[in-house]
Amino acid sequence: MFARQLSRSLDPKHDYEPQACYSSFCKHWQQAHDIIIKSKPQNLHDDVLGVVNHLEQLTTLLVLEARAKELSTKPTQQPCFEFLLSENVLDKLYEWAISTGKYENALRLEQLRLFGHLINFYNSQVIAAEPFLRPLLKLLSGFRDQLPPPNLESQLVAVLNQLCITLMQNMKFVDLFFLTTHTQNGSVPEFVIGQLLLSSVHREGSCGSVARDAFLLCAKMSAISEQLAECLLAGNACPILATGLSGLYSLLPRTLGEGIQRLTPDDVNKVHKLTLFIDSLEFCNAVAQVAHPTIRSQLLDLLLQGFLVPVMGPALLQTKGETLQSGAGEQAAATAYFELLIRCITPGGVMRVVLQFLFTFEYDGVKVIDVLLARLEGSSQLSLVTLSLMETLIDLNCEDVMIELVFKYLLNGHHVVTQKHKLSDPELYRLASNAFLDLTPKCCQRPLESTKKWVQDMATTGRKVLDINLESNNRVNGVQGDIALSDLVQEINFDYGNPNDTLIGNYHAYLCNSRFEIVTRAIACAQWSSKYHKVTKREPNNNAKDKDLDHTIDSLVSICTSGYETLKTSEKSDSSEKEHSLNSLTEEKDEKEHDSLNSFGESSGYDSFLNKEDPDEGFAEDSFRKSFEKELEDIIDRCDAPVRSWRVNADTLIGPLLSSLLRKVGTLLETDITTNFRVTSAICKLCSFPSPLLTAVLLCPNLTPNIPSLYQILNKLREEIDAAVMGFDKINELVDRARVFLIQRELSLVRRALTSNDRRAQKQNSQNADNSFRRTEPKRRSLSTSLSNMFARKTPQSPQQQQYHSPTPTQLPPFTQEPYWNKSAIHRCVLNAVILDEWLKELSALCQEQALRLSADSYEHESYVRILAL
Repeated sequence: MFARQLSRSLDPKHDYEPQACYSSFCKHWQQAHDIIIKSKPQNLHDDVLGVVNHLEQLTTLLVLEARAKELSTKPTQQPCFEFLLSENVLDKLYEWAISTGKYENALRLEQLRLFGHLINFYNSQVIAAEPFLRPLLKLLSGFRDQLPPPNLESQLVAVLNQLCITLMQNMKFVDLFFLTTHTQNGSVPEFVIGQLLLSSVHREGSCGSVARDAFLLCAKMSAISEQLAECLLAGNACPILATGLSGLYSLLPRTLGEGIQRLTPDDVNKVHKLTLFIDSLEFCNAVAQVAHPTIRSQLLDLLLQGFLVPVMGPALLQTKGETLQSGAGEQAAATAYFELLIRCITPGGVMRVVLQFLFTFEYDGVKVIDVLLARLEGSSQLSLVTLSLMETLIDLNCEDVMIELVFKYLLNGHHVVTQKHKLSDPELYRLASNAFLDLTPKCCQRPLESTKKWVQDMATTGRKVLDINLESNNRVNGVQGDIALSDLVQEINFDYGNPNDTLIGNYHAYLCNSRFEIVTRAIACAQWSSKYHKVTKREPNNNAKDKDLDHTIDSLVSICTSGYETLKTSEKSDSSEKEHSLNSLTEEKDEKEHDSLNSFGESSGYDSFLNKEDPDEGFAEDSFRKSFEKELEDIIDRCDAPVRSWRVNADTLIGPLLSSLLRKVGTLLETDITTNFRVTSAICKLCSFPSPLLTAVLLCPNLTPNIPSLYQILNKLREEIDAAVMGFDKINELVDRARVFLIQRELSLVRRALTSNDRRAQKQNSQNADNSFRRTEPKRRSLSTSLSNMFARKTPQSPQQQQYHSPTPTQLPPFTQEPYWNKSAIHRCVLNAVILDEWLKELSALCQEQALRLSADSYEHESYVRILAL
């Protein structure tokens, strides 16, 4: 120990003298060698202590020599290092260590430390030297059939990690670490480094983290070395990774805490088992990204067949036997874990196989995604967690996902009056912008300045209800005066993280947020195969005999297969890229294995979900149409009602996701604020896509004659609010209280996020090797997204968070607490009216920015895109 401390304190510039260092090195080795030769079993303990002491001195001198060479500007000799190799010091130490019985592990630990220093300071100079390599391989081989104690395992993993770093820089030395293993089928090569690391990749703490980093380097080297890839496959690397993930998932809590609808980084770091699961998941994802194609293919297949299908699927659906079971608490937890899983993986890794499982795999003849979409109804925890999952899927900006969730229902155009309007007409959005602002409830027409004055009056009487900077009316979140539209679309000047300012009533901030969201999604969707800006042209059926049945079949089948028709008939002028057909489901996968999850790369096709070799198992249009026609004929035989009634069903016309969201909007007045903010956030995300086929359905009034539009639903809500509050005496004060409540919760979110980020930054600075889950929530850019995250949980604040607030929660009046707004129908109505008022501003801003995008020649200004990139 003293020698190791001494090596850190010695200064090579002043303390290194080559001849003295060499003489001391030779002397220490000679004394250690004499002990080894004269060693007897009865004095073994003292002999081991003596050799270890001399070995530490040798290590100190070697490190000093290496550091002196690093500082030298001219080539210098390394006599200590050369003596170490010429006298076979390492080999003699190994041979004696294996004969020391119970002291062998102690000597192995010291040997590993010496090897680690040599690799660290001498790198490629030592890696190929036989006097170094031979004893190292013998030492590593001794660990293949036994599990070392924790301290020895940690040192072993550290040495293996150093080896991987050196080999990554000098790939020509990889072949030196292939050992031959004799089996009944003959001799097979084995990559000893990879095999040793596999036993530690699922360990907890720093040992497991270092092992995962090292094996990731092995996986990356396998992409270059075919032999290494074959050895890792033969060594069962993929089954070990996949089964480890399944085992860790089985240890997770079966239910969530009350009020949790989305797992945050803090949740992950607090639940130890969840941290282990995420670490293993991210590790598998990283291996799939960098490994050889054969390793990636086997790993993804094992994750699908060994984890997603047998473990994740039953957990999501709670299957027992052959029927789908109900267990809302367990289903909510599984859905939250699945949502977190999607946030943790990346397109080049596990994303493809996860989406394949979600959108194509069936249990009891029902797809997983269909079961999840059906759970959106209601306001239970399961419904909110499922809605959070849908938001995460939307945020992928993936064309295939959006086709499955939305576009395959909209492409036929049965929901819009396309004869009268062009979906890409900017004027539609400009009119819609004004129309949404006209829906402001009468009670919310009270100026925000009046609310500010009420707050100030309360403060002067000693009843401080809000700690907020209330300055001049012209001040907009830190920017004085009016700002021209030309400046608005160039740059964002708001400090959205300011813990003492609010976005409520800030229309300018909504415009900036809308531009940010639309531009980022436009950039992410730039490689989509279609713009989705118009409906599919359909040929009429002139066969009078089968007119009614064919008409119904065509309308229903086109809803489900319109993606085939649209992408097959898309204009070549829309894009210079290669055309993609949805019939590519049944085609062989491209040798280059393009990742067509389209927010992530090149263009689309359901082939990104399916890798089936049997074309009969795909979504080929002919087989799909035949099965759908047969199902429809069975329904006609069983039902006396007209089949035409299917056409006016919202789920059939616009899909279950959009119809569920619109139904939730219709119940905004009766629903709790947690659900309301989740719904408004999801709809705003959909409205920010650069796809008129989708945005027109949500934003433009009077385009959907067969189903109520968002505008019509909100207009009815406005009428219900006006009728409910009519004649209420203290409506103005109640509106002020509702605004204060929302501002207080908004600022609470920002301050809590700042405190959490500070703690996370401090932890990261103190632990450079910390690989804990650190994903942060998006920055505050609009009220609906801020509050939807804010209401994600209802947990008590930490002492640090309580100190950050002024005044403290115990000093705040009752109306700043959520239970106050649930005590009567009128209170909930007023609160939801204020929420609606803010959401209308956001929808109006989205309309304005969509109109600008459709009319501007270059909406994504280069300087603005550079800002987003930063």
